[in-house]
Amino acid sequence: MIANGRQVRWLCMICEQTGQVDLNAVLAAKGPDFSFANRRPPCRYCPGRVRFVDKTSIWPRRLDTISSKDPDWWAFEEAEKKRLTALGWRLAVGSWIDPEGLTPTERRARKGD
Repeated sequence: MIANGRQVRWLCMICEQTGQVDLNAVLAAKGPDFSFANRRPPCRYCPGRVRFVDKTSIWPRRLDTISSKDPDWWAFEEAEKKRLTALGWRLAVGSWIDPEGLTPTERRARKGD
């Protein structure tokens, strides 16, 4: 991806924060064979997990190799739902609501992002 000039962004599945991945830092730390596929590291802004997207072209491309057609995807989603629910979060109309009752947009507005 680095040699081809790709642009990879991370996107939190819960708070919807996003950011550019420093591919040169990843190359130095992980080596040239590192893959972003199916990785879900923790978000630095909330208890959620991030996924990675190739944003080189106008149409973003997910870097995952599994989808909602795979049992592993459903198992991960169910485990995350249980984990977040135990932390006081709840799912309402497709958005995660934090323990204070705020949506992702309301949380960002409160923090001044």
